Amino acid sequence: MQFSLTDLQKEIQENAKKLLSERVDLLDLIKKIDDNTRIDNELWKLVSEQGWLGLDITEEDGGLGFSKVDSSILSEVFGYYIPIVPLFSSGVVFKQLLLHSPPELKSKILPEIISGKKIGTFCIYENDKYEINDQNITTVLSKNDKGYVLNGKKSYVMFGDSSDYFAILAKSDKGFKFVMVDRDTPGITVTETTSLDQTRPMAEIKLEEAEVSEENFMFDLEDDKNTWNKVKHLSLSFLSMEQVGGAQACLDMSTKYAKERIQFGRPIGSFQAIQHMCADMLLQIESAKSIAYSSVRVESDDDIELEMSSSMAKAYCSDVFNKVSGDNIQVHGGIGFTWEHPAHLFFKKAKSDSLIFGTAKSARNDVSRLLSL
Repeated sequence: MQFSLTDLQKEIQENAKKLLSERVDLLDLIKKIDDNTRIDNELWKLVSEQGWLGLDITEEDGGLGFSKVDSSILSEVFGYYIPIVPLFSSGVVFKQLLLHSPPELKSKILPEIISGKKIGTFCIYENDKYEINDQNITTVLSKNDKGYVLNGKKSYVMFGDSSDYFAILAKSDKGFKFVMVDRDTPGITVTETTSLDQTRPMAEIKLEEAEVSEENFMFDLEDDKNTWNKVKHLSLSFLSMEQVGGAQACLDMSTKYAKERIQFGRPIGSFQAIQHMCADMLLQIESAKSIAYSSVRVESDDDIELEMSSSMAKAYCSDVFNKVSGDNIQVHGGIGFTWEHPAHLFFKKAKSDSLIFGTAKSARNDVSRLLSL
C-alpha cells in the first residue's frame, strides 16, 4: 500500500489549494450565507473547467482515467475551504450511482455530470432514521397505463433546488429501486429548507404522479444490494477525506490565532492549556488522515474490506471533526461563538457530516457486525 502522495497527487493537491485559496474567503462565505446563496455558480464553473469531476472516470467514459485516490484528494482540499458547491452530492454520490447504472443511462447522463453542465443529487431519506426499510421509505414507484409514476416526499436533499437530476430511492412491488428523474418532470415540487450546514443547502422533494420511464431505472436494492453498499461506502470514504480537510482547517485556524492573540502580555499559544489542546487536535487529525487515506486506497471490488475501512473512517473521522471543530471555538474564546467568525461554519459542517448515511454509532455497529462474520 502507498503511504505517501505521489508527485502527481501532490500536484493535484497543490492546484486545488491554489484555485480555492484564491476564490474562497471564509468571511466572504459568511456574507454569501447571509444572502442565502444556494450554490456558488462561478466557482462551480471553474471546478468543471479543471476537469476535476471526471478525474476518476475512465477515458472510455469521457473522463481522465485517474484513480479514486487521486480524486479523493480533491475532497480533502474542498473540506478545508468548504465552498458552496455540490462536489459530494453530484461529483461523488450521484456520479457513483450513475457508474453502477445500466450502460444506456450512464452513457446518456454521465457526460453532462462530469462536464458540470448538469448537477445531480441523491434523494434517499424521508426522516432522521437514516435506515432503508418499509417504515422509513414510503415513496412509491407504481405502474399505470402510460408506464410508471412516483409518489412521495424526500427530505434532506443536498443542493436539491440547484440540481437537474434526482436519483430517487422508491419502493416498488419488487422491492426498493433507484430511479433517476429530471427536475422538469411534471409532478415534482422542490422546496428550499433550512440546513444545519449552510455550505450544503438542503431541499425537500415532493412527487405527485411524476411519470418516469423504464429507461430511467438505475438498479434494484434487492437484486443489487452489493451495488448500493459499494456506492454508499465509496461515498463514505470520500466523505472521510472531506472531514479530515475540515479538521485540518480548524487546527490551522486555532494555531494561527494562538500565535496572534495577546493575553497578559504574551500570546495565548504560550499557555500550556492552549498548547495541550492544539497538540491533542494534531494527534487526532493525523490518526484521522491515516484511516481516511486507508479507506480510499482499498480496492473497490473488495466489498467486505471496503465496507470495513469506510465504516471505520466514517466513525473515527466524524468524532474527530466534531471534537476538533468544538476545540477550535474554545481556542478562540468569546469571538469563536460569534456569527462573524467562521469557526461556526466548521462546527456545523462537522455535525452535519457525521449524520450523512447514518451516524458514527451506526458505522461502529457495522464494524462490529463485520468482525463477527
